[in-house]
Amino acid sequence: MPELPEVETIIRDLKPHLVGRTIVGASVRWRRTIATPSAREFARQIRNNTIADVTRRGKFLVFHLTPDDGAGVERVGAGVQLLPQRYLLVHLRMTGGFHIDPRAAPRDKHMHVLLQLDDGRELRFRDPRKFGRMWLVDDPARVVGNLGPEPLEISAKEFAALFNGRRGHLKPLLMDQTFLAGLGNIYVDESLWYARLHPLRATESLTRAERGRLYRAIRQVLTRAIELGGTSIDVMYKRVNGASGGFLPSVR
Repeated sequence: MPELPEVETIIRDLKPHLVGRTIVGASVRWRRTIATPSAREFARQIRNNTIADVTRRGKFLVFHLTPDDGAGVERVGAGVQLLPQRYLLVHLRMTGGFHIDPRAAPRDKHMHVLLQLDDGRELRFRDPRKFGRMWLVDDPARVVGNLGPEPLEISAKEFAALFNGRRGHLKPLLMDQTFLAGLGNIYVDESLWYARLHPLRATESLTRAERGRLYRAIRQVLTRAIELGGTSIDVMYKRVNGASGGFLPSVR
């Protein structure tokens, strides 16, 4: 499953192509990909929205959508009301990924959501295992509100305080998205290796020095993985341009 570095890489790949582009049409070919609203409402509501930004929260991609000038209001009885800003949140799960292709380019059977752009291209969500999910909401907190802090944004002091009152084994805690957002099996293992801490170490036994060592290891591993475009252990994770991530040779 793509983790923080892979999601961050995909976002950096997408932003130059998508920011400022308007979604002029949408097609959902596998309805279960859309968690909310219904697939039909998703296709209707996402049209005529401009992509203002693409960011990340944990393992989620967050597309910031602004209603186009001509679609920013809707009639309600005799009057009009402003349409809210919307957010498209995407969790790639095991095999989800994005392609940007000319609209006329062939589509394979695993491309389940198609967003037509105003420049003649198409943003295509490809997901062979069909586990990926999308949410179109007016408040991202509806989806990601319970996530823990970002490991590259939290301070060393704040990180150390997260362990206060915690019990249990260290690795499962680090993989708990409500504790710290974005880490999974690959980068937890790498961080623990660099910090010289056993995955089954009792969380409550960590000293202040060990918490600091773990904090630095997590940041070092994530930063390096982002620089190298993430980790491609198999063919399931590819960058938007089709290239593989380059972190695998660094895995211990």
